[in-house]
Amino acid sequence: MDEDISRLKTTAVGLLSDLGCNGSTLAEDLINEICRFGATELHAVSAFIGGIASQEVIKLITRQFVPMPGTFIFNGIDHKSQILSL
Repeated sequence: MDEDISRLKTTAVGLLSDLGCNGSTLAEDLINEICRFGATELHAVSAFIGGIASQEVIKLITRQFVPMPGTFIFNGIDHKSQILSL
């Protein structure tokens, strides 16, 4: 994990300098948490999003109900969802 932390820190500093944010820094605990979390997914959130997606696909295939009229946004931290109309 130490190798991942140093690689992420180097990449983040390079990206910030490319964007013109030379004075900006990232908190050490933020980088450590990102590396610790890795590419894992929370099973409950994945199941919820998969259920919403499959429900919308069924609506499109069967043409029985009206699909969501826009973009579905889900905040897994607060467990809130929102549909943004296009």
